[in-house]
Amino acid sequence: MDTLQHQIALTLIPQVGAVTAKTLVSYCGSAQAVFRATKKDLRKIPGIGSVIIENIQRSNALELAERELLFIEEHGIHPLFYTDPRFPARLLQSYDCPNMLFYKGSDIGLLNSEKIVSVVGTRQPTEHGKAVCEELIEGLAGFGVLIVSGLAYGIDVTAHRKSCAINVPNIGVLGHGLGSIYPSAHRSIAFKMLENGGLISEYGHKTQPDRENFPMRNRVIAGMCDALIVVETAASGGSMITASIASRLSCEVFSVPGRPSDSKSAGCNYLIRTHQAHLIENAADLASVMRWDEPKVSKRQQTQLMLNLDPTEHALIDTVRNHPEISIDSLSLALNLPPGELASRLLALEFRGALKTLPGKRYVALG
Repeated sequence: MDTLQHQIALTLIPQVGAVTAKTLVSYCGSAQAVFRATKKDLRKIPGIGSVIIENIQRSNALELAERELLFIEEHGIHPLFYTDPRFPARLLQSYDCPNMLFYKGSDIGLLNSEKIVSVVGTRQPTEHGKAVCEELIEGLAGFGVLIVSGLAYGIDVTAHRKSCAINVPNIGVLGHGLGSIYPSAHRSIAFKMLENGGLISEYGHKTQPDRENFPMRNRVIAGMCDALIVVETAASGGSMITASIASRLSCEVFSVPGRPSDSKSAGCNYLIRTHQAHLIENAADLASVMRWDEPKVSKRQQTQLMLNLDPTEHALIDTVRNHPEISIDSLSLALNLPPGELASRLLALEFRGALKTLPGKRYVALG
């Protein structure tokens, strides 16, 4: 059976990328089996040469993964290997999707929401561009969507701020680890997002926002959604790359038109002119193409709680219900449960829709 440490370690082996890692797991049977395989066994795997074999058997990936586990436990992070049923299902359509994702947020079920719309655009938008972005988010709110963007300057953070302002769930895909927020100016909005959404990254918590990480981040933004909206972008850049990836994955791409003379709309106009994107002026345009129902303003339904709770689970839920918010330390003390068992039970109840995790490892009851 796989262990989380081995799954994380697999992503930390030098020169073993997403595709190679999946090949290794496919042939060996599990991440744990990869590290236990002999050189003879590894040589039989197509595309696995002597350098990779040495890296598997001599790297300190397992030690680094152990440190990552400590961070995950301390900060309430959800680690998701690509074989995990909670992993974003849409992403699995991409052959080079991340093998591991780290999610910090209010509801892990959001990653597989029924309707997911990604919003991208320039880091230096016009006031008109920001206004259009906000209007689109407001119009989409009634369709019960999850908004995904990259928490970058410009259109990204505009989409996140508007989503938070009107209580639309939204997730930021980071080009660095969850140990920091980049840009630092967006720390406050990032924490706000945790209340009805979250942050997700394929990188370990110490990974810095290096330039090469952001094109990789873009493939996650494109791969997670049903529809991608490009609000303002130049003829080249990250948004155009994201649109290209989304199109390749058979995701519907939408582009906001601009004046021919406006360089910040050159990319948007090009996508429309070359039939790579649908023209969008309002949320109804997107809904029509996606064949979504008429807007319904309704509170997201909570997953019904399974009825066969054991006595300990009943006691746990009752304790949480009796407090507006309660920390994991207070729960452990009140119920006299070992931290490991308590964490496991809390996670299971969260998956079943009974509890919600708040920042600081605090919990509230749902339903």
